[in-house]
Amino acid sequence: MKKILFSLAILSQLIVSPVMAEDDFVKNTQNDILIVAGAGIGGAVLGLSTLSFANEPSKHISNVWTGAAIGVIAGVVFVAFNSAQKNSEDLQSSAAFSTFERVAWHHSQENLLNQGPKQVSSTLWTTDF
Repeated sequence: MKKILFSLAILSQLIVSPVMAEDDFVKNTQNDILIVAGAGIGGAVLGLSTLSFANEPSKHISNVWTGAAIGVIAGVVFVAFNSAQKNSEDLQSSAAFSTFERVAWHHSQENLLNQGPKQVSSTLWTTDF
């Protein structure tokens, strides 16, 4: 009973806290945890549903744990994919990262590099480039 109450208290904090959290990082982290936990619960329910088709359900309780594990893995993959997509959209939508500005910057840096041959030398060798 204590475990159930403790689990409900943590789950309620995960659900209520995103409303009160001010930082986007905290909100995103809590949402990701909820997605993974929800996928795990969904997988456990699907594993539980397979027990009705077994002749001896008590011998197939491991289906519940297998379903929960598959659900958690699917949730982690989903969260990782969404995080990767979100970061790539941020980079692509950045106005400072536009193609025109990058090309202009490269041309300005190229002019700085092409100021004539440079000579690097030491007591043993000399190199021109």
